[in-house]
Amino acid sequence: MTTQIRRFHHSALRAVFALLTLAMLVPGDAAAQRHGGHVHGRNDVEDEIHEEYRRTRWELGGGFSVLSPQGDFSGFVNDGFGVSLNATVGLEPTNALGMRFEAGYINYGSERFGVPVFPGTGRILADLTTRNNIGYVGLGPLIQIPTGPIRPYINGFVGVGYFFTESSIGGGYAYDYGGFGTTLNFDDASLAYGLGGGLSFRLSNGHSPVFLKVDGQYRRHGQTEYLTEGGIFDDGFGRAIVSPILSDVDFVLFNVGLSIGL
Repeated sequence: MTTQIRRFHHSALRAVFALLTLAMLVPGDAAAQRHGGHVHGRNDVEDEIHEEYRRTRWELGGGFSVLSPQGDFSGFVNDGFGVSLNATVGLEPTNALGMRFEAGYINYGSERFGVPVFPGTGRILADLTTRNNIGYVGLGPLIQIPTGPIRPYINGFVGVGYFFTESSIGGGYAYDYGGFGTTLNFDDASLAYGLGGGLSFRLSNGHSPVFLKVDGQYRRHGQTEYLTEGGIFDDGFGRAIVSPILSDVDFVLFNVGLSIGL
């Protein structure tokens, strides 16, 4: 396993280096000589596209996510679902090279059962819900084809994954009185890195163009402790016994959403 991890580390670093090298070669038009306010070798349509991207250097978006566990992680959890946010800023006039920030939340399992509100009777019940979640952030370079109705892109990133399980009570008696709040049962954090790519479909033009984004990324978090369904046991004496799992956490994250240029 250690040899495989090292090989992936080296592959990821080579891929990110290749991304940056390619980005240095993409905006070759920027080196073209200017004369009389016009860039030689480009027509008026290309100049118009160039100016459009100068106006939309920032791109903000969000959408829905699906987690597909890989490796050891897939032996303990099923698919998860969540939401994501992202922001990309162009690092040169055409936006062929950019920097992408992303953050998101994923729920990969939950359980719910009724518990008595008063110890002396089971006639009044409340719903006790336990959720297993992942929060994440990442930052890294992005390379894209910056023109056309369909624009492929690839990106690499490093970041942090936060794994946490929380329980809340509501429904029944608690529903009428606003619930009893939420308790954090267990959490752990680990460094993350990976590679991704996708397609951006232009839905509108203008000063604030809108894009449909479909992408995926492979995320690695290394050795991490986390809970799964059934990972908390009540001993009957008012104590909760927590049994975390320790394993490598790898998963593919699929995203579908919208973004707008600013």
